[in-house]
Amino acid sequence: GLFHRRFDWAMQLRIVVTGDTNSGKSTLSNAVIGSELLPTSNQSETSVITYVVPQQVGEGNDSKPVLRCYGGADLEPVEGTEEVRQRLHDLNLRARAALGVQCVECRLECPLRDSLNVFHPPAAEWQDVQFLDIGGANEILNPAVQVCSDLAYALSHRLIVCIRHDQITSRATQQLLLDIRCKAPYHFSDELARRDICPLILAITQVDQVLDAAPGESWEVLRQSLRAVLHATLADCGELTQVIPIVILSAKNSLQNLLTGGDQPQFEWNTFEELLINTAGLKRDIVRNSKVRRAAFIHELLQANLVPFHEEWPYHAQCLWHSRRDLGKKLAIGGAVAAGSVGTAVAFGVFLSASSAAAVAAAEAGAASAEAAAAAAAANSWWAWAFGFGQMSAAASAAAGAATTAEAAAATAAASAGAWGLGSALAGVSTALTVAAGSSLVASEGVSSVAGMAVRVRDVRMAFRCFKPSASAERIKAGKTYRDVLFYPDGTATWSPLQPLGSMMHPFLLLNKKTSAYLTFDGTQVFASSARDRPGQLWWAVPESPAGDVFVLQNADHLCNLRVEDPAWFSPDRRKAIRCTAEVPGQSWKAEPCEEGCIRLQNLQHGQYLYYDGFFTGAFDEAHPDQNWQVLPQVPFYLGGFKETAMSGKGQFFWPNGAPLFKGHLKGGKLLDGFVFDERCICHGHFSFTEDGPILEGLQPDEAVEGQTACLLCEQPSMATMGKALKPCNHAGTCEACATKVRECPYCRTPIEGVHRVM
Repeated sequence: GLFHRRFDWAMQLRIVVTGDTNSGKSTLSNAVIGSELLPTSNQSETSVITYVVPQQVGEGNDSKPVLRCYGGADLEPVEGTEEVRQRLHDLNLRARAALGVQCVECRLECPLRDSLNVFHPPAAEWQDVQFLDIGGANEILNPAVQVCSDLAYALSHRLIVCIRHDQITSRATQQLLLDIRCKAPYHFSDELARRDICPLILAITQVDQVLDAAPGESWEVLRQSLRAVLHATLADCGELTQVIPIVILSAKNSLQNLLTGGDQPQFEWNTFEELLINTAGLKRDIVRNSKVRRAAFIHELLQANLVPFHEEWPYHAQCLWHSRRDLGKKLAIGGAVAAGSVGTAVAFGVFLSASSAAAVAAAEAGAASAEAAAAAAAANSWWAWAFGFGQMSAAASAAAGAATTAEAAAATAAASAGAWGLGSALAGVSTALTVAAGSSLVASEGVSSVAGMAVRVRDVRMAFRCFKPSASAERIKAGKTYRDVLFYPDGTATWSPLQPLGSMMHPFLLLNKKTSAYLTFDGTQVFASSARDRPGQLWWAVPESPAGDVFVLQNADHLCNLRVEDPAWFSPDRRKAIRCTAEVPGQSWKAEPCEEGCIRLQNLQHGQYLYYDGFFTGAFDEAHPDQNWQVLPQVPFYLGGFKETAMSGKGQFFWPNGAPLFKGHLKGGKLLDGFVFDERCICHGHFSFTEDGPILEGLQPDEAVEGQTACLLCEQPSMATMGKALKPCNHAGTCEACATKVRECPYCRTPIEGVHRVM
């Protein structure tokens, strides 16, 4: 209602201040305003959404803050700092006291602090800008407020996320980031990996409790710890997580300095103000780009016929809805109405025909009776008159019988026609309702089932995995508590004969057309096997050219590249051999269409084509049927035996570009998180593995000076580093104080479980 309508204002820049309870959201908003307008406390305080709308600062404008309430609260506007703060405090108490209270919209018109009004004319760019102070992400006392907060996430243009300094590596912070990702997914894309258009600003708050005023490495420790949490939580947005601004603030000190003229440390408040000013200056571009991203996201959902569940999407099972289902219902009901109308018309025609036939029979009987009476009157003799009168009586009785019979026949015909017409109409309507109700329940060819619903696979534009509880008692007793549902870009794992080249955009199997064998690499040699779904049969094409026509063939199970090498000395025909090695860079390949639904794979370094003749694999330059391969896409793919590891927790799902879909291993007996896979994503990179592992910058543990006792993080001389190492990687050189502040080892980025003694 009102909440939706106010969000529809054109060109409004909405900056949402969010975070967990007691993370300093209202204090940060007060520091931006430059006055203690919003009530604050050490516990949960904000329970109503408050719009902070900057006033124009200039000649003739009233600088008094004005609070107006809409929706569920018939309250008069109030003016003045104390009155506004008291009114907001009362509204928050009322919202927490009643679970069913409606969401109240509080519009607070007030000037911003002078340091933000750097535009000419003053505050001109702050027009149509709103700061939304919402309840904590873990505030569950008022469901209505939570719904409004969710909508504020979804329709925001900028998000200022407040995170307390002691909650950086907590599970609550990770859940907060995932909630924001779930409710505003179009804000998370590597296309936004630029500082000026990044929709997120992370503020580490209340740092005056632990940090000194002078910049130091302790600032960077907090910043890099939060950056590591971002990278671990949003692993699929690697570029975006590297450019999200992270500022270290003490909003309380900044506000006190403004009000009292003090000089308490403000940390990076000036940087934060600069970010806000740049945001206001780019207001129109930000709003326009956000609308485009949101519209594109909704358009993709509509194209994919995906309707997300409110609490589940996009990390749990999803429901698919047909756009054609409504059309099918309309056609079925229309056909039923037409059939009923035709049946009724035919029945009415039969009734009219029977009635007219009865009338004709009665008229003929009357004419016969009149003729008999006339014949009797014309007779001169008594016996003739008696004979004519008898004939007239017989004719009259016959006419009466004919009329009775005709009327009975007409009544019977009318009853039959009415029953038949009504029955046909009911049958038509019943058929229409049955078709409409069963249009999504009958799975025909090309239709798959997800969560109990039949889905036309050619309408699906995304592939995902979800887990559904098994409804069968036998399956539950057998330990098969959950059923796995896999979706692919074309809805199945089958090969599409019309698009063999397009299928190479996803992980695929290579099937030799002549021998019906699958190209396989077992870790040592390349061969072809007639058995499907064996380890080593999944391949992907890593593009090497912008057009994608030149690529590296890489085995997905062993991460080795397919190569053409010189034949062995004992080879009788001296044909090139096929090997699969981890050597980087790999050799380039190109796919050329041959017969329908098949391709030939040409090695560009040698100009020869991959073949399998039933005995050996190799490369040969002459065209031959042994060189024809079919591409069978498999998206996504699973490393590890599927049936054996789905319940035991072993194995891993991967994106086509090699990134893991799940953090850690699968867990049996628990509803797992699913994923969404966009079919337009192509294999855009591969890993380069070396025996030595990644080359790290800076001083390594083995290169450290023997006898050095300074911590490598804080660089403070300490005996606490002697004889102690991080667990489980056993890297030393870090004191216990720093080990409790960082989440990952500074050398290998392994998650730290603690510190243990090594000697």
